[in-house]
Amino acid sequence: MSQSNPRGQSTSTLARTHKWLAQSLTQENQISAYFEPLIQMVAPGWSTDGTRSKVIQVRSETADVYTLVIRPGKSWKGFKAGQHLQISAEQNGTRQTRFFSVSSSPAYFKRTGLIEMSIRVQQDGKVTPWLREAFASGGICLLSEAQGDFTMPSTNKPVLMVAGGSGITPFRSMLNQMAATGDSRPVHLLFYVRDEANALFREEFEAIAAQHSNIKVTYMNGAEVGPFSSEHLKTHCPEFMEHKIMICGPTPMIQLVRDVVSSEGVANDDIMFEYFGAAPIELDRSNVKDSYVSFERGGVSAFSNADKPESLLELAESQGLKPQFGCRIGVCHQCKCTKKSGVVYNTLTGQYSDTGEEEVQLCVTVAVNDVVLDI
Repeated sequence: MSQSNPRGQSTSTLARTHKWLAQSLTQENQISAYFEPLIQMVAPGWSTDGTRSKVIQVRSETADVYTLVIRPGKSWKGFKAGQHLQISAEQNGTRQTRFFSVSSSPAYFKRTGLIEMSIRVQQDGKVTPWLREAFASGGICLLSEAQGDFTMPSTNKPVLMVAGGSGITPFRSMLNQMAATGDSRPVHLLFYVRDEANALFREEFEAIAAQHSNIKVTYMNGAEVGPFSSEHLKTHCPEFMEHKIMICGPTPMIQLVRDVVSSEGVANDDIMFEYFGAAPIELDRSNVKDSYVSFERGGVSAFSNADKPESLLELAESQGLKPQFGCRIGVCHQCKCTKKSGVVYNTLTGQYSDTGEEEVQLCVTVAVNDVVLDI
């Protein structure tokens, strides 16, 4: 016979009371949402969700890329070259949140108190075009602390950087930091661009390379040379087996570069990569069945194909539902919801869930069998 847990009941009651009180005072589940505006009257930089920071400039880089120049609040702790962070701002009464890499260097932040984030306007996107317009005359945003481990390797091995499109941003931070600190390890950047009009930061990179003999930058015009290949690798970095290889860009490009360098014998430990977008779904198909995902509150279901699995977020959207989300890559946790039953697989952690009720991230989770979600 099981015994009750008075302490557990007390904790549960306290949590429900806290939620009720918070929702009575605000439309949020956290009571801090009520007190935060009051505290900001005497401490303007205070926030529970990040550091209040000021956008002081929006600088155009190309037709579809712009840079936000931001002065973080005094409590912000800084970053390592290559890391990313979350920026949040209010759009028509709704907080919008996205993750972007810091494209400037820690040395620049130390010298000026400013950071830069270079952002490509996403076709049919709602937030990236809006941020450019919203901050054209400056404004206030919230910044999270910096995250991520896509930073310069701790070893002194030479580094081959392969970038595509806006995947150049963490490498811009790294190269400028190397130049500022006198890092002398050999680095070669291969930057794949659609055409000359999209050759971001060309003058800046050429100036760095001219002043630092250990840094080499090669622009690869995709319209002329095509995508990354074994020939490109051997031509531009013949001693690639001695290098750490870092890759950042669109998902298809990263997959291509990984496949090429792996086929040429580069060990997995010498390959580092960061996706600009959702990572591909990789799981053991033998454990996955064709199934149905039921969205309980929405009153609809979606078929999940075991051969071509889609994330729970994509399945929800395919049925016309609009669950909250932010980064779509498993970082911001805005798309968390309750799974009522069924087994799911988290593509970020590689873990399978239990069959019972638990919180899941919609954007990085796929159904393994029939699943019921509280959406």
